[in-house]
Amino acid sequence: MRLIHNSEMDSFFIRCRKNLNDQHKNRFVDMKIAPAREKKIQKQMQEAGFAEFQVQDDSWPSLYISAEQWRQSPYHKSVHLDCINCDGFSYETDLIEGNRLFNANALQKDPLRELNDWMMLRALDQDCETVMLYQNDQDWMLDSPSEAMTNDPAAAKACGKVCTFGLGIGYFTFMAMRNPAVKEITVIEQSEEVIKLFKKHILPQFSVQKPLKLICGDAFDYFNQSFLSNFDYIYADIWRSSEDGLNLITRLLEQTLPNFEYTDFWIEDSCMEIIWTMSYLYFEQIYQNNSLNLNPSLKRYQNKIKKYFNTMDLTIDHPDQIKHLMYDGRILREVLHIK
Repeated sequence: MRLIHNSEMDSFFIRCRKNLNDQHKNRFVDMKIAPAREKKIQKQMQEAGFAEFQVQDDSWPSLYISAEQWRQSPYHKSVHLDCINCDGFSYETDLIEGNRLFNANALQKDPLRELNDWMMLRALDQDCETVMLYQNDQDWMLDSPSEAMTNDPAAAKACGKVCTFGLGIGYFTFMAMRNPAVKEITVIEQSEEVIKLFKKHILPQFSVQKPLKLICGDAFDYFNQSFLSNFDYIYADIWRSSEDGLNLITRLLEQTLPNFEYTDFWIEDSCMEIIWTMSYLYFEQIYQNNSLNLNPSLKRYQNKIKKYFNTMDLTIDHPDQIKHLMYDGRILREVLHIK
């Protein structure tokens, strides 16, 4: 692979490096806001580089989520988690403070693909009680608006025979059952206790019922081409956050590379951010002919990136070529698929 030096390429690497080092967006997380100050804060977020505010101010999205509308969502109107009474499980009500910004969705990609990625920060318009579930005294699942915002797109995309890895509180399964395009659902869940809890307390509350098969098993025993070929849509959600998500997505993809269009991973972009960042660093290293020192824990991914891109016989003379290689979702999965 050869990278040609020119002014456009120079400017691209300067902009990416600046965005990579810019931490100004993080100061808005957990910020206390008020309706009277919303416009001012939106203006500050525009200046900090949040892409959703880089338009005329009459098109800016509200920073507020209606707590009442969230409480009255289809799932919450049907399913009440405070009825759970099962050995090994307990619940506590937790207060989500209103008028305080939190990350409501998966990481949002920079539309210019220059590492100016951003968080969709939102606040409830009032304090709202929610349920925190515990398994064996360990926090297990918080029923929150971000749970809905990160799962709804997958449930809406699902079709035909659906396989999902991870059961949780059954939110994805509930919403997928409401999708007319879904015919049946198979769930792979490693915890027999979670399945028992779901069958006893949650499933009977579902307002829509479709054929459902619950398999108690390890996701890694089933994430293979032979099994996945039985389904029209696949969704994996077996991690707690982006911190453990990348490792588990990598392990799954190392086993097989399923159909890109009809396979999704929960909060995939949040998990993948470090991969497109490391891909940028790989190209920067070639362009500037310097060395790259990364945390040893990232060596595994650095080797995958090198192995993938080193096989390409490319001459790159325009930033758009690099942007595609950095951010394309199909390429990112192919990188992780390499052993």
